[in-house]
Amino acid sequence: MKFIYFSMLFAMSLLAAAAQELPRRVTLGMQATPLPDSLAQAHRLRHGLLATALKPGATADRMGLQVGDILLDVNKQPVQSPEVLEQLIKPLTPGQALSVTLLRNGKRKVLRGKALAAPLASSPHAKVTYGQVPFREGLLRTVTYVPKAPGRHPAILFIPGFPCRSVDDYGHTPYSQLIEGWNERGYVVMLVEKPGLGDNLNTPDCLQIDLYTEIEAFEQGLLQLKRLSEVDPEQVFLFGHSMGGIIAPVLSQKHAIKGVMVYGSPYRPWFEFAMEMFRFQRPAMGADYVENEQTMRLLHRVLYRYFVLGEHPDTIAAAGPAYKKILHEEFQHKGGDFFWSRDYRYWQQIDELNLTKAWAETEEHVLSIWGEYDFQIVNAADHERIAAIVNHYHPGHATFLALPGTNHSFIQVPGMEEGVMQMQKRDLEYNRTHFNTRLITETDAWMKSVP
Repeated sequence: MKFIYFSMLFAMSLLAAAAQELPRRVTLGMQATPLPDSLAQAHRLRHGLLATALKPGATADRMGLQVGDILLDVNKQPVQSPEVLEQLIKPLTPGQALSVTLLRNGKRKVLRGKALAAPLASSPHAKVTYGQVPFREGLLRTVTYVPKAPGRHPAILFIPGFPCRSVDDYGHTPYSQLIEGWNERGYVVMLVEKPGLGDNLNTPDCLQIDLYTEIEAFEQGLLQLKRLSEVDPEQVFLFGHSMGGIIAPVLSQKHAIKGVMVYGSPYRPWFEFAMEMFRFQRPAMGADYVENEQTMRLLHRVLYRYFVLGEHPDTIAAAGPAYKKILHEEFQHKGGDFFWSRDYRYWQQIDELNLTKAWAETEEHVLSIWGEYDFQIVNAADHERIAAIVNHYHPGHATFLALPGTNHSFIQVPGMEEGVMQMQKRDLEYNRTHFNTRLITETDAWMKSVP
């Protein structure tokens, strides 16, 4: 009887949560990156963020911030990272007084205004619906793009990469261009907020959750997507980008779907993959080859202790100044659980996942996509192997697709070196105009071909 009573209470709490309407939270509406060393040194700054884009009509735009401003503090609290900025904005309510200190053309300015709720997304090809889905003791925000044509449609659950970034923040990014392209071709597309972001209510902090909590959040979104009246439940696909391509096969093991698409994702243990990534990336970013080899040997010891032995970053840092230095420079670790922009357990759990087994047990059809100039997935072997594993256990179920001249962010670039330079520039207009539309046409054709 106790179990039945508890189950009834739990079910009632879920129904009550689902009936709630999540209010809109405040957003600054500004994309910002850590301050480049050159600017920090030129202006003798110890902290600050560089504004790289503003959302028209949002708080930052209304207050008068401009692209190129160096944001120093919010309500007199120093801004040391994008994550800190997120935490400073999160508790604000619409209409609350807000002040920011910034550096513009070498001069300090203080701007004052009011915090505004995030503008609602819109689309020329779809009706945008803001919903919510129960998650543990709270609610997750969902944003669903439904084609304007009547009837039931095939649908895609979009699973983004690892950053703790709100789905309300996509603007005119490659993500939004991909979603609009799918909408135009008749697909429903659902986005799910990661815990602790956006309008979510009573969910754990994204920067502190582990991998399995994040997987659970996307799982709740998938279940909700299948229940929508505008969706054909027999035509539901997953698209996982970067880290999302690691989550996708875990979900496909548990739930019947039509197919899985992944872009820019490894299949190997993270320890093995990270070593290759560092060995390639650091010289490409300007490191001397001989000096890089010395760093790689130390990195190998750090990553072995972190991934294989499962040690806490603080334990590794205590092994000596060289370890502490490399943890700070390569993984942004300054003590505590924060490591590589997430909680340290997140990456260790990724390494623990047997992705080969997950792909072997994926019975659905799979499209494994690799961009020729992907700075993260530096060769085709990972995506070719995903297709090979699926086809070995389920012959004819997987397709490997290479997109020539395309980087990790779906952008066409003339070469790897030029792609790195473009990545450092963070030129949003270049990204918008060089989005590779073949990703839309190829995925559309593949989804229509899945029996």
